[in-house]
Amino acid sequence: MHFKARAGQKLADVILQDNLKKAKSKFVDRRATAILDLDDFEATRDSATALRDRVLNDLDLWLEKFEQQAAKSGASVLWARDGAEICWLVIDIAHRHGVKKAIKSKSMLSEEAGLNQALETAGIQPVETDLGEYILQISDNEPPSHIIAPVFHKSKEEVSALFARTHHLPAKDDIQALTREAREVLRPHFLSAEMGISGGNFLIAETGSVALVTNEGNGRMVTTLPKVHVVITGIEKVIPTLEDLATLMRLLPRSATGQSISNYFSLLTGAKQAAESDGPEHLYFILVDNGRADLVGGEFAEMLRCIRCGACMNHCPVYQAVGGHAYGWVYPGPMGAVLTPLFTGMQNALDLPQAATLCNQCGVVCPVKIPLPQLLLKLRAKQVEAHLRPFGERLGLRAWAWLALHPALYALATRIGVRYLLWLARDGKRNDRIRVLGVAPEWTLGRDFPAPEGKTFRELYAARKETA
Repeated sequence: MHFKARAGQKLADVILQDNLKKAKSKFVDRRATAILDLDDFEATRDSATALRDRVLNDLDLWLEKFEQQAAKSGASVLWARDGAEICWLVIDIAHRHGVKKAIKSKSMLSEEAGLNQALETAGIQPVETDLGEYILQISDNEPPSHIIAPVFHKSKEEVSALFARTHHLPAKDDIQALTREAREVLRPHFLSAEMGISGGNFLIAETGSVALVTNEGNGRMVTTLPKVHVVITGIEKVIPTLEDLATLMRLLPRSATGQSISNYFSLLTGAKQAAESDGPEHLYFILVDNGRADLVGGEFAEMLRCIRCGACMNHCPVYQAVGGHAYGWVYPGPMGAVLTPLFTGMQNALDLPQAATLCNQCGVVCPVKIPLPQLLLKLRAKQVEAHLRPFGERLGLRAWAWLALHPALYALATRIGVRYLLWLARDGKRNDRIRVLGVAPEWTLGRDFPAPEGKTFRELYAARKETA
């Protein structure tokens, strides 16, 4: 995933850094305000966590119930093992219904599968209709940098120049004018597309329904105007009842965008009936594994609780510094640092479990209490066990572990280490900071190290014992 190289580039990107600062206040501050509206916020988190665990413990049963109820309402439920099978199923559905154009509302599963490229290869025109995803599509299919606000890494000026170049219209500097221009360009696609493709925030087993949470009206047009609607979502998204949906919906918008409720909330059940005025004639659910089933019942099963709110990345100091593209795949931030190695293989994402400070801001704000730092530590341990970390790093960890088991030698080593740091501080130009340690160059190249001050903990503890 080349995280180190990408992170260096993003840190030097002046426009990105400015946009990241704006996004921090937008997401973090609004969430903090929104959760104050709930008198029982922590109790709701506990209920949501227990709910997600209960579903995952019997995931196969809830999926079977969803399939049965969806079929009763006229929908077809299909299953995909991986991204390639997602693409095959969608293209097969499109060919059976004579589809030439598919309009899309945001789906992270379609990003996992590379669906747009597959559709284009099959002669089907995909059109993204979420404003952010549309901007990315006309930016040479640039990947999203955030799961909620996929294009927040771009400035208004960049979007204006892109629209002028793509739409062959005069550049505009007003946000409302830019969004109106996008609506006018996309409206003909809504009316002419034969297929709509969406994700799904939750699948409700008792009714066979899909719940969609959006802030743009395009989601409803994608799911109701075309004659065919295809929902692509992960198998872990199923929940038992509408009451459970109400619990999760108290948390999702507050954690994601700081809203008590999203602008649009859609609950879709079955294909269009004879007495109904809108809706698709054909509804398909594609339920995707793509590595999820391997996590069920295992040491990383807690990651399947995730409701894709993005709160972990909004509060992560690493993500706030480098943005989403540095992570190299669909899911950025702490959730991506866990999911990407699990879904794509640890050997393909060596840097990501290390791309965290383990400060636990992500764990504190997660609405379903996923212990992200602990999961990252487990991945780090597995990398060491599989000899996927550099030899010097593994040797250093073994030496530290051996010293930690021998207190007298550990105390001697720490005394020597402190004296070395003090010598570096005296030898340097500044007495309060150490610029070069001579060890761990990747840590010390871009940061200063505070020089030790006062007595060590061991010295303070020994003195306290003497006076006790």
